[in-house]
Amino acid sequence: MHRMEVSSVKIKSRYKPEVVVMRPGRTTPLRLTIALTARWSAYPDRLRWIAEHGFALEYAADPEALDMLGEQIDPYLEAGVPTRYHGFLPGYEIGHQDHEVAERGLRVHRAVLDSMCGRGEQVITFHVGLDSEDPIDPDRAVENLTRLVKYGLGLGITVCLENLRRGPTSDPRTVAEWARASGAMVTFDVGHAVSCQLVERGRISVLDFLDILADRLHEVHMYERETDRHYPPQDMTILGSIVDRLLETECGWWTIELDDYAEALATRKLLLDYLGA
Repeated sequence: MHRMEVSSVKIKSRYKPEVVVMRPGRTTPLRLTIALTARWSAYPDRLRWIAEHGFALEYAADPEALDMLGEQIDPYLEAGVPTRYHGFLPGYEIGHQDHEVAERGLRVHRAVLDSMCGRGEQVITFHVGLDSEDPIDPDRAVENLTRLVKYGLGLGITVCLENLRRGPTSDPRTVAEWARASGAMVTFDVGHAVSCQLVERGRISVLDFLDILADRLHEVHMYERETDRHYPPQDMTILGSIVDRLLETECGWWTIELDDYAEALATRKLLLDYLGA
């Protein structure tokens, strides 16, 4: 039933997921894709809205029902919606101090890779330390991330590590070190960087944070800050300099990570107006 309903969706938005952005001082433009996040719990309504409003899709599949991924995603791929994946897997920590817990997490992460293989853009973002209560073993985190990267490469999938607001991956030096050691690429979460303690206490600027990760940057999660939730920008006071620096990289996939539809639309407009796109 869902497949028939989704397949009938017509993409009517005047916006397109891909835009071409001219960059100061660069001879080549940046081909930029603007996506919006969706979790399995919002299927199918949010996915339909994303398609109808001209966003690309970054999808977090249900780890307890990965066999449903094809039914959920394939109609959007057939409709031409660019799609990547968000490995949002609370409760499945690959870097946990407890070996058995970490191995269980690794199995679930691998199963996610299996389920997405061949569907859409073969890129997924994973986390270490998603639950701040989980004790993390850094060596185990790097070991299991390395195993995931290798497994993903065998399937043609690029694995990215995201910076978080708290925990070991709230430090860009740790993210960069673990990414290089494992072979992972990096997803730069703007709101997490702006809101982490290192930046809030003035020990590092958000631009310094970005520079540390820039050589492995593969994706951006775009919103302004995080406290009890993700907050959108009201203007470009904070995001402007970050966007300017991002235009110096070759990272061409920006995911707006906001649940509210009006906030997502306003944020895209703010970004496109700033970029002159």
